[in-house]
Amino acid sequence: MKRAKVKRFKAVHKPSGLGWGYRARFRVGLRWLIALLPLLPVLAIVMIFLLPQTPHLRISYSYTGSYEHPIYRECNYLGIQGFTEVLGPDCPLFAFIGGKS
Repeated sequence: MKRAKVKRFKAVHKPSGLGWGYRARFRVGLRWLIALLPLLPVLAIVMIFLLPQTPHLRISYSYTGSYEHPIYRECNYLGIQGFTEVLGPDCPLFAFIGGKS
């Protein structure tokens, strides 16, 4: 009886990790990401409340000097925690102000 000659040899790859290949893990991860996408706006709002300084919008201010070069006296901001009054020479339209203590 003749022996067969091996013309090609392809090694069998062992699965890594939990027995899943990289492609299967990627597909499962992608499915999880797609399932969590509707929750991103809620997570963004929750993260704003957890920040040590939250964004505030200037709603009113008083100043001295000319209109072109004002020297601000006081500014009122509205943020997540409510109204905040800031005294000083600088009043940007948006400001990050620490929460109430």
